[in-house]
Amino acid sequence: MKLWRYIFGIFLLTFCTLFALANDDMVMISLPKVLGTVSGKNIYLPVYLLTSLAIFAGVIIGVLIEYLRNFKLRKAFNENNKKLLKIEKELQNTREKFLTEEEKILNLLD
Repeated sequence: MKLWRYIFGIFLLTFCTLFALANDDMVMISLPKVLGTVSGKNIYLPVYLLTSLAIFAGVIIGVLIEYLRNFKLRKAFNENNKKLLKIEKELQNTREKFLTEEEKILNLLD
């Protein structure tokens, strides 16, 4: 299983390196005038860096959206799990109250 992870990692690293070497042209990104600044600014980035940043930002945003979407489900699951543990404990206490001596002995043998 670890071998496949290493092979996939090497493949991904090779792909990213080849992508970076093939797309090393500079791109100008113009930032707009915001809040009364005198002029917008320009940033020069290589295409591969711009693409990598866009993919990284997309993955981070996707993970955050999924985390927030499943937050309610995890909270309900934890509350129900606590209730279940409490009910099981009450059931065990109730069983111990009403068991006869013979049943207690048989439960110890199991």
